[in-house]
Amino acid sequence: RAMFRPHARILSSKGYRCILFDMPGHGTLVRTTLTLDECSKTVKEILEEESCVPSRTIYIGASFGAYIGFHILSQLKDKFSGAILLDCGQNVGPDCSLKARIGLYFMRKFAEKMTNKAIMETMLGVGGKSKANYHLVECCYASGMFFEQGARQCDCLHAVAPAKIIPDLDFPIQFFNGAEDHRDSEDKWLSLCKDRERSLLKTYEEGDHFFCHDDRFVADMLERMDEFIKKVT
Repeated sequence: RAMFRPHARILSSKGYRCILFDMPGHGTLVRTTLTLDECSKTVKEILEEESCVPSRTIYIGASFGAYIGFHILSQLKDKFSGAILLDCGQNVGPDCSLKARIGLYFMRKFAEKMTNKAIMETMLGVGGKSKANYHLVECCYASGMFFEQGARQCDCLHAVAPAKIIPDLDFPIQFFNGAEDHRDSEDKWLSLCKDRERSLLKTYEEGDHFFCHDDRFVADMLERMDEFIKKVT
């Protein structure tokens, strides 16, 4: 949840109530078993505890939070009026490409052996190669990594089939991706939206998987989110 605290501050300054939380297996819930249903349960409990009004509630998720977000939205579709999903343009579900399957296989193998220290070192290495520079120390490095269920994460990613879920969602979805990230299905996801008229896709040229932490794009991204939220709530 620390990764998007700076973004939430800006959205809050625009009058929105932002709820940041950890998914099972992450941060404060590091000891909670990570499964798709446990993620849905966590979100449902938060929505109920915070007395969120469905007509004014938007789900926002990036990367893993976006992919499992499809499942969460399918299970709690009556709890939201829209969704904003970032970094989920690649199909990694049951019907994904051979290239994606191989990537998931190696990701799972590495994840099974990675400690929190190793994850932190990997983040530092990847971050060093990216142009992302928006509050990285504050929201990624200083807060540390508390995650020990990499294999389960890969299992969750591979279990979600967005193409089967998206057509059943009545509300609009706003997608964001970086042009340099893996994204073989972003146009397909958009075309499957039931509320196609209000659904949107923005791909940032020169943006990578960390584009939402790249100050070249952050202001525009948040402005687009603001406009989208106002239209759907």
